[in-house]
Amino acid sequence: MSDEDEVPDDLRLIPTHNHASGGAFQGVQAGVVTGGVHFGVTAEQELVVLRATEAELDDVRRHFEPTDRYASARRVLREHGVVVLAGPGTGRSYTARRLLVDIGADEVVEANPVRALGTFAGLETGTGYIWDVRGAAGDRFDRAEFERVSRLVRAAACHLVIVLDTPDQVPGGAREHVVRLTPPPAAGVARAELDRLCREDLDRAVATLEGEFALEVDAAPEKAVRAARLAVRVARGQLGCEEALRELREDVEHAVERHLAKQSDLQLALSFAVALLENQPYDEVMAQALLLDDALRRAQVGEDGFRRNPCFATSKGQLLDAVGAATAVRAHPVHPRLREETVHFTRQGWAGAVLRRLWREYPLAQEVLWGWMRARAMIRRFHEPVLRAVVTIVTEIPAHDPLRLVEDLARKQAADHQQLAAAVVARLEERYGELAENTVESWSRGTAYQQATVVWFSLGQASTRPLDDCLRRLEIIARSDKWTPRNAVVAAVLQLLRVEEHRTRVLDVVTAWTTNRRVAKVGLAVAMWATGYYPHDLAEELVVTHADRLAVLAGRALMDPETRDPALACLETLADEAWLKPASADRLLVLANLLAPESTWLGRRKAVAVFAAVHPAQQNTLRNALRVARRLRTRPERAG
Repeated sequence: MSDEDEVPDDLRLIPTHNHASGGAFQGVQAGVVTGGVHFGVTAEQELVVLRATEAELDDVRRHFEPTDRYASARRVLREHGVVVLAGPGTGRSYTARRLLVDIGADEVVEANPVRALGTFAGLETGTGYIWDVRGAAGDRFDRAEFERVSRLVRAAACHLVIVLDTPDQVPGGAREHVVRLTPPPAAGVARAELDRLCREDLDRAVATLEGEFALEVDAAPEKAVRAARLAVRVARGQLGCEEALRELREDVEHAVERHLAKQSDLQLALSFAVALLENQPYDEVMAQALLLDDALRRAQVGEDGFRRNPCFATSKGQLLDAVGAATAVRAHPVHPRLREETVHFTRQGWAGAVLRRLWREYPLAQEVLWGWMRARAMIRRFHEPVLRAVVTIVTEIPAHDPLRLVEDLARKQAADHQQLAAAVVARLEERYGELAENTVESWSRGTAYQQATVVWFSLGQASTRPLDDCLRRLEIIARSDKWTPRNAVVAAVLQLLRVEEHRTRVLDVVTAWTTNRRVAKVGLAVAMWATGYYPHDLAEELVVTHADRLAVLAGRALMDPETRDPALACLETLADEAWLKPASADRLLVLANLLAPESTWLGRRKAVAVFAAVHPAQQNTLRNALRVARRLRTRPERAG
């Protein structure tokens, strides 16, 4: 087993001795720490990820076949502001848009499925939100989260449609908001699609649809739409009737198999990229597809014989048609008055089938595909799509070692890889509990990087399990003799402190750690960041709400030989910079208030005396820092 323990540059949170340079401390990352964990209690991602285009809203306004429960859903949305739609194969996402159009929403947007319902904030008046979390295992929200978002929706005078798989995923207090849809009449859905697609060949298309195709009454809306599109192609002479019938009856897996067999390498690369990143910006997906195509070509012919595709060999439209994809230009989800273009497959369910087919049937390409998927830039930009893809490969493609990819991630140095591995296991836990538990237990005794992965897994559980369970597991890892997992624990605890309701308990545990020989290094490092010795964006907020606890931590960090030198160095630097840099002055005042809450001469003398009793040779540094802080307080702009 590897014993590598090279701490990633972006995770150096615990100071280490450099004995070769006289015991100076080194290795702590520079700059203000602002978080960056990709799952669990993390810095929140943007709420809005997609804005419906005018064309999409016009389609749903003019071509919609309601189900028999549509009126109930509209009543719930109008009365409560929030409705939950359930029932696979019933056109839930299309129905959600129509509901918001009917209710008079000024704009229809899709909320980020990665965001927890309890973190929704900044809702805009008149906007209709769709939170589509189909395919998620277990419960996506609890009663408290639902009640909170309902209050926010009413206060903002907006509307929210939640799309789930089954009513069982809804907590008891929200059951009155649930409407289980049934499929709309298939013939009506198909006819509405015909009206949208064509005028000149409408009669022939209708005859084909009602004659040769003869849809089942309860056919899924997706099949009805596909039947209409095939009928139009038959009517225009683009497709024979028998071939159209075969395509209509063909399930998506066989259709993908037939379709991919005719594609070039570039088209296969684009198919895989869209399968992984469906509904993401077209320009970014195309850039990733070209990177994948380059990697596949290098793997086949080697660096010396590598040649790119001719730049003007295939147009954008030709390439998208070849892979069965299309784009939509829509308002930018973040930047007002700007637009973006997203890419998607034209057939529902196509993305998953492409992913499974290309991974399962092309083993020689797997190493290249995996290298492309796990690239750190890819994970950081498209964390959730990559996560879903890995879960799909693990759970839906037969393998003797289903966690091979996850184990590969957990053995890597980068925190991005470890966090992705932890997130995959967290997704598997709901349905494959024993497998997930055994994996985490194995990692707990494994390499430095595997132990760090357990830290990220534990952090993710903090939002669904009792906080003390998470803290106990973090304490076990903090006892490790390896630096990477120790640093990961520091990062995880700082992330936990971002959640207000966790702060008191977390700070109490960290305070206990500072006097426990086995975990003191970790506890003291947290103290250095949380109190502001090292620049952390939470320090000023914590000192307002938990000043007493931070005062204890600041004092212990200053007194303990493990962190005394870097704490004193920080005070010395801040005192030197305070007259020129307002940020340094602010940090010095915060620390001075923690170390000497009584800002009088007697209070400062007492603080210095306590420190000098243990470290007499270095008392002048503390005395000078407190003296500078006193002078800063008397400056006119602060005194006023």
